[in-house]
Amino acid sequence: MGTTERRCAILKALCRRRNDTISNLATEFHVSERTIRRDIEVLSFTEPIYTQPGRHGGVYVVDGYRMDRMYMSEEETGILCKIRDTAAAGSTGLLLPGEYEILERIISAYTKPKEN
Repeated sequence: MGTTERRCAILKALCRRRNDTISNLATEFHVSERTIRRDIEVLSFTEPIYTQPGRHGGVYVVDGYRMDRMYMSEEETGILCKIRDTAAAGSTGLLLPGEYEILERIISAYTKPKEN
């Protein structure tokens, strides 16, 4: 298994479990804890994962994140939020009854969760 494949597998495992320890991941992927730490560091640049030290420490995935979901960019989300805000300000005819709530669900479902 190459580095890219391992990192993808680590992310999939974390998305399933929501958290794990560096030690468990190292054992599972047959690499050193240092290698897992490097993998987590690299993954954290693009994915909403983080480490937490201490008694309940480990590697965590931000609540609500799913790897198999496509997320909108900040620019796309920004445009939808402008439409939502304009409709909320009372612009008549912009959205039909019930469409505001649908727009809210779309924004919520396809906005990538922020790291803690």
